Amino acid sequence: MTKKITETTESTYNNHPIMTDKEDGLSCNTMILNEIERQFEHAEETKSKIFFMRYDIRFPLNYELSNNDLFRTFQSAFMKNLSRRGLEPQYVAVREQSREKHQHYHVALFLDGQKTQSICDHIKTAERLWDRTLGLPERDNGYGLIDDCTVSRDGKPQVNGVMLRRDDPNYTVKKDDCFRRASYLAKTNTKGKAPKGQREVFSSRIPKLQISQ
Repeated sequence: MTKKITETTESTYNNHPIMTDKEDGLSCNTMILNEIERQFEHAEETKSKIFFMRYDIRFPLNYELSNNDLFRTFQSAFMKNLSRRGLEPQYVAVREQSREKHQHYHVALFLDGQKTQSICDHIKTAERLWDRTLGLPERDNGYGLIDDCTVSRDGKPQVNGVMLRRDDPNYTVKKDDCFRRASYLAKTNTKGKAPKGQREVFSSRIPKLQISQ
């Protein structure tokens, strides 16, 4: 039985702003929104400061494949690298297909804000690990296949890398802005196009709450 996908065109989800447009019929997948919210809540429980950032993963032109194996290999290596540095990474990632049927991935990442405050080193590490995963020869500036999300779709500069501190009087406003940006992963118009049997949503495992007896 195919699991029913629930969509929303409302402007907010659980009081958080999201990227929808009811008039244009642009909707978000609530299952993905739930996972984004779940990761946010776990980050708030385990990190005194949260560093939120985004990155996108693309393939070279004419690169032929359809499964998620390379993405899984890269993402595992990247998360292990961040974990070794004590950054307690959490992520939500989605696979999408472009009009040219070329797959790519969008990722929202949550890190320990006590130990990082810039996206630069993380983007460089991601570039190096992704190039290695694809078997591309090393070169100084990489191949530009990791998008640092510092330019919006309409070509305007945008901030990537937001520090969330609960003692910040603007915490709620900043968190809502991060949630809205993360909701881009939940847009439905590019979902459901992966080959049969290929997942479109990935996320960090959150340990189950231990209840003392």
